[in-house]
Amino acid sequence: MTFYLSKFLWLIFNPFNLIIIIIIIGYFFNLFNYKILSKSLYIFVSFIFFISAILPTGSYLNYLLEKDFHSKNYLPEKIDGILILSGATNPYLTKEHNQINFNGSVERLTESISLIKKYPNAKIIFSGGSGSLKYPDLDHASVAKNFFSNMGVDSSKIYYEKKSHNTYENILFSKRIALPKINEKWLLVTSAFHLKRSLGVSEKLEWTFIPYAVDFKKTKKFSWKPSFNLLSNLLEFQQASHEWVGLLAYYL
Repeated sequence: MTFYLSKFLWLIFNPFNLIIIIIIIGYFFNLFNYKILSKSLYIFVSFIFFISAILPTGSYLNYLLEKDFHSKNYLPEKIDGILILSGATNPYLTKEHNQINFNGSVERLTESISLIKKYPNAKIIFSGGSGSLKYPDLDHASVAKNFFSNMGVDSSKIYYEKKSHNTYENILFSKRIALPKINEKWLLVTSAFHLKRSLGVSEKLEWTFIPYAVDFKKTKKFSWKPSFNLLSNLLEFQQASHEWVGLLAYYL
């Protein structure tokens, strides 16, 4: 239920959609001579556009998510297990073209190969069902399985969790597979911007991880410089907002 509700609410609170919705509402207020309300909405939407499309707000929000993981990943000599979170593939396009299709977070998979080779005795879990309402039968785990096999990794040694829809379910269902003991050391592999939320969920579910950040989007030093790459800024603000809204929702 939470998965479906989150999809619906994001359609409304997605920054780009929100700007369009407010403009439309302002137009109708103006049409029916509610001039003050209409003007207030236009001022408000102009402010949203300024902070999201001209100022590097989205870039800064991503920087804040990643900066706690800038230091080099700590890798102990012995690891009992590795949990790899999905989000690096496009299951629909993979099926459509009969060829593995990636997105901008492919490091979740490529970095995992070196970890699997480094810790041959560790239990490996890849977690990722379908995150799509339209294609519920197309899961990330099946695509990852093909990828690892193509890269020469013995896929039979990897547990593939295919039922999860979101981060909470990723960790919840994977824990049921792993049955981790208190003294075990587990790595959590996911994008740097996604680690804060993932670790918060794992703490709530009483599963301790060593974070292994991959897929960095920003440099270690942030420069607050406005720019007129409006679409690029807006898209980055949208991506960052999705993660921060997710953090707030999970906290609540």
